[in-house]
Amino acid sequence: MKSIAVYCGSSNTVDTKYREEAKKVGEFLAQNKIQLVYGGGNMGLMGDIANSALHNDGEVFGVITEHLIDIEKKNESLNNIKVVSSMHERKIEMYNKADMFLIFPGGIGTLEEFFEVYSWKQLKLHNKEIIIYNYDEYWNELIKLIDNLINKNFAGVKMKEEYKVVTNLKELGNIIC
Repeated sequence: MKSIAVYCGSSNTVDTKYREEAKKVGEFLAQNKIQLVYGGGNMGLMGDIANSALHNDGEVFGVITEHLIDIEKKNESLNNIKVVSSMHERKIEMYNKADMFLIFPGGIGTLEEFFEVYSWKQLKLHNKEIIIYNYDEYWNELIKLIDNLINKNFAGVKMKEEYKVVTNLKELGNIIC
């Protein structure tokens, strides 16, 4: 079974269109027998994707830190959840369990997770697929930032090839299925 780490937001106050798309992604992963690896919480888009995958008989693996159990509301419905002591352990566990990475709309933590796997790919520490899910043009400014890094020679042109951008489930399916 393929697995995909999904990095996304945990806020419950985002526009419902993102929450509805997250549910569609969770259902899509379950239907295509792709294991979801994520942060183990039950809040925001994280919870929406995981619960949707679970409701569609998907395989879900969560990794949550002890200090986030109450903040992100540990998802007790998961097939498999691991509690770790630090964010570093959480990220490496997710990295090790995933065959690829999906960057769904999120905040600072999502950006940090994206840049970590992105820089690791540049350093040739892995060759896993990185997919930016640019739903509703959410990541346009991030993509422009990366273009600016390349245009000003702070990153090589090849860095543009180290990730793919999708805007919907059909495009996602073309890459991961």
